[in-house]
Amino acid sequence: MREVNQEQIYDALEAIGITDGDGVLVHSAIQFLGAPVGGVGVYFEALKSIIGPMGTLVVPAFNFEFPNSQEFDPLATPSKGMGAFSEYIRQHPDSKRTLHPMQSVACNGKYAGDLAGRDTPSAFDDGSAYDRMLELDFKLLLLGANVQSVSMLHYSEQRARVPYRYWKEFTGQIHTPSGWENRTFLMYVRVMEIDPKLTLKPVQRYLEGNDLWRSTVLNYGQLCSCRLVDFVAAVDRFLAEDPWSLVTNRPQKS
Repeated sequence: MREVNQEQIYDALEAIGITDGDGVLVHSAIQFLGAPVGGVGVYFEALKSIIGPMGTLVVPAFNFEFPNSQEFDPLATPSKGMGAFSEYIRQHPDSKRTLHPMQSVACNGKYAGDLAGRDTPSAFDDGSAYDRMLELDFKLLLLGANVQSVSMLHYSEQRARVPYRYWKEFTGQIHTPSGWENRTFLMYVRVMEIDPKLTLKPVQRYLEGNDLWRSTVLNYGQLCSCRLVDFVAAVDRFLAEDPWSLVTNRPQKS
């Protein structure tokens, strides 16, 4: 496997427009970018060196085992299925994490405290960390991951009230700054009778066609970026025209 070092990562980030002071929401699949010289931390060091002390780094730290465990500790519960880089950020001593037991984010940098303190019933509510990232004009950054991984999709789905999802409550013990509390959270879950399969490729093509998407190749994969507000506006456009437009297995009309 080819190696990748901090300088290469920095140059790739610079090529797609990541710069000093940026806030970035990162989805990662770093296995496609090569074997990191020095370990996973080289991605963190490259990002911090380019966004600087005024920048903020956020990663999804999702874990969907809460319905079974009925217990969530933001300091101890690992992210699951989010990749090695997300778990590295979650465990970083300077990172802070939101309290949503299934769709938390881990935050590092200038706005870490602000974002991690956003305690909303759903992870994508008004006033949530995701909502605040839009206000702060964050960028979306894909480190080897493709557009299918972008969690911001759910922000638009919730607001469009898409018919292939519904609200569900989840209750259990949450370790808050004040101690363990019994809390109820919400999630806009899939209708399993439909089991919707979504594609975000039309969204990427739309952004590319309007010069709102930047990408560069690194070893076996790509780094991509765009403004979060542009991504949300594009998804909103598709869902407004047809709430089923991004579902590849939409039910047939009887």
